[in-house]
Amino acid sequence: MENVLVHVEGLSKSFSVSHGLFSNAKMYVHAVDQVSLNIYKGEILGLIGESGSGKTTLARIMLGLTSASAGKVEIEGKNIVGADKKTLQAVRSKMAVVFQDPAANLNPRQTVESSIVRPLRIRGVSAKEARARAYDALEKVKLDRSYLSAYPHQLSGGQQQRIAIARALVLQPDIMILDEPTSALDISVQAQVLNLLLDLQEELKLTYLVITHDINVIRYIADRLAVMYMGRLVEYGTTQAVLRSPLHPYTRNLKQFIPALHPKERHTDMQQSLSPELTVQSVGKDACVLAGHCPYAQPRCHAQRPPMVEVSPDHCAACFLLSE
Repeated sequence: MENVLVHVEGLSKSFSVSHGLFSNAKMYVHAVDQVSLNIYKGEILGLIGESGSGKTTLARIMLGLTSASAGKVEIEGKNIVGADKKTLQAVRSKMAVVFQDPAANLNPRQTVESSIVRPLRIRGVSAKEARARAYDALEKVKLDRSYLSAYPHQLSGGQQQRIAIARALVLQPDIMILDEPTSALDISVQAQVLNLLLDLQEELKLTYLVITHDINVIRYIADRLAVMYMGRLVEYGTTQAVLRSPLHPYTRNLKQFIPALHPKERHTDMQQSLSPELTVQSVGKDACVLAGHCPYAQPRCHAQRPPMVEVSPDHCAACFLLSE
């Protein structure tokens, strides 16, 4: 698999949930259900879905923060599922993460310098080199060195997110996982941060996995797009192909509720969330997760798991309609 940086195959994660306070019976929630995908070197892959779709759990497994129930995650050929501590540490050194809310992930009692330098010092980097790399990282995110002595509460939301990006950059990762990197920011600042990420990706030849619920962010930044619903991957392909011609009914539903970028093009019936809330219904493991509220549902949708069908090069979806 030449040029594949991350290979995910048959990945699953289940959590047990008790039926009640006095019951020993357990039910299992499949947060990630047999997901398979590749992330290629130098690309930006967008992972989109509603809250609870499993996209953050998938990212946590890739980071080694959550264990998988089944399947594998190979990063540069090394499987981290069930790996020993040494292998896991070696793989983690190639990855960095930027979280949704920078204010919640920066220690309010530490200066910017301490926040950026600390992960380097933990890895054994000398104080002098760590400080030099902190300077370099700040320059890359377009901030002056004077910010090193500042505390998080003295910074704006956009500046805090730039610090979070700088803290990830000092680790010199091969891949960065960006979990809702702009959702806590004003719209005007979102564009600045996205442009910064694009500049850094081109300059440093980075690979990004961008997790979001906002299709407009994906449309702006991602090369390819993967759509998740209730733990399953339902469609993936190039961003242009998926948004121009969505194949899966759920993806069509998402696209229907994309707010227009220009205010004059927005209508009152579009001023709602990315997708309408769907009633979560209990479906069998061998069934389509959308069967309960899909207008195209057939009897077999309630009894069989639809296959992932490749309709065109690098554009696939899991739907029985496509196999016909």
